[in-house]
Amino acid sequence: MKVAIYCRLSREDDDKLHENDESESIQNQKSMLINYAIERSWDIYNIYCDEDYSGIDSERPEFNKLLEDAKSHKFDVVLCKTQSRFTRDMEIVERYLHNKFIEWNIRFVSLVDHVDTLDKGNKKSRQINGLVNEWYLEDLSENIRKTFDSKRKQGLHIGSFVCYGYKRSPENKNKLVVDTEVAEVIKLIFNLYEQGNGVTKIAKILNDKAILTPTKYKQSQGINFKNQGKNIDYWCESTVSKILKNEVYIGNLVQGYNKKVSYKSKKIANQPKSEWIIVENTHEPIITKEQFCKVQEIFKSKTRRCKNGEVHLFANKLVCLDCGTKLYKCKNDRGYIYFSCKSSKKLYGTCTPHSIAYKNLKNLVTEKIRDKILAFYDFDNISDRLFVSNDNLNKAKLLENKKETLSKDMESINKAIKELYLNKVNGKVPEDVFEDLNASFLSDKSTKQKELSKVQNDLSNLKEKELNSKFIKEQKEKIINHFKDFKELNYDIVNGFIDYIEIGEKNKKANSQDVVIHWNF
Repeated sequence: MKVAIYCRLSREDDDKLHENDESESIQNQKSMLINYAIERSWDIYNIYCDEDYSGIDSERPEFNKLLEDAKSHKFDVVLCKTQSRFTRDMEIVERYLHNKFIEWNIRFVSLVDHVDTLDKGNKKSRQINGLVNEWYLEDLSENIRKTFDSKRKQGLHIGSFVCYGYKRSPENKNKLVVDTEVAEVIKLIFNLYEQGNGVTKIAKILNDKAILTPTKYKQSQGINFKNQGKNIDYWCESTVSKILKNEVYIGNLVQGYNKKVSYKSKKIANQPKSEWIIVENTHEPIITKEQFCKVQEIFKSKTRRCKNGEVHLFANKLVCLDCGTKLYKCKNDRGYIYFSCKSSKKLYGTCTPHSIAYKNLKNLVTEKIRDKILAFYDFDNISDRLFVSNDNLNKAKLLENKKETLSKDMESINKAIKELYLNKVNGKVPEDVFEDLNASFLSDKSTKQKELSKVQNDLSNLKEKELNSKFIKEQKEKIINHFKDFKELNYDIVNGFIDYIEIGEKNKKANSQDVVIHWNF
């Protein structure tokens, strides 16, 4: 009889080993299994070994080679120290031990836990072993996740690589310090965007300056960093956009924005913002909070750029006074630039043009902003419209409590499902009763999950509103002081002062036109 010996050692096993303890070592497993095979006069076909692989990993190279050889019936017996050395996945236990191995006429034997598929009487114990092994990994995965989350909440950086613009502190690998070699690049990106340049134009500017992309820069520093993107040699829109939206540059550590969908899977899923772990003021900022918030407001406006990648002065700011439709920029054959309502008769027949010359509007807005600055040195009457009210704070507390309750309910349901399945395997619960109870538990779990998702979304909206409101009080004074001596109107000034402008239809008889400016403060 030919036997295939399989040994496995995972990282968690390696952590358990003491200097003189080889109870789980590969060498010890080999020696034990070889002696067992010799005692029974079995011919050893091959010894398959996987080191540093979890028992839940179905992509183990030697494990898959063993399965291929088993399918070709190159041996008669698979011999392991324990069933968990072969796999901790209940699905694989059922697929191979109770189906494929029987189909291929392969016997499975493990020494320590006395598993032998030749003995049909211990099938239930094999199933229970499979469940226990899988639950062990599930609990281990959850414990590791909680440990990492605890460190993240303490403001410690947990990850293989740090964000572009920072590096690890020499004194503490979980702390970030500014990478002075590229910090100026980050500042340049934010300044260019605030000045009205789109992400496409910013990427072109960076490429023209021959500035290394984040991936190429890391690699130039000897860091073994790989990017799944198609082109790592050139800056692109997505790279610039990610930098502009990352709170790490204002000193906040943002982690937990994605995670594995399951301890069984390597797939990574993005998490709702309410699940992110954000700790403020953990490291030195590169960008001011005021500038960061301003950039986020520009992003939200979804401002369209011109062909050259720049934004015209009143981009996304002009609205028809009568129908509320946005005005768009036009240019005739003589080079005359003006704005016109999108719902005008020429296009849709639902409104009049409400046209206004670009030059006239620029002169008018310049004059109004100068007037605003001259009359604007009383900073006490600051608008509180973006401040989070006490009602919102109370609502946030209620949502946090509800989230905690729903999470506990989900844990209880998962525990009940496990116990129910175990009772079914032990024969304590009939199949029909199991099906009814299991369906009820799953339905309840689905309902709780929907409620939890809604609560998380509501929390995310409240937290985002709170973040935006933190700096509004200081923003007013800084905008005025920054632009009080401006010479030429630009997009940065318009965006800082003006929320939107309503343009009325021309009164040709009176030679007048209503222009209503709605200020940011």
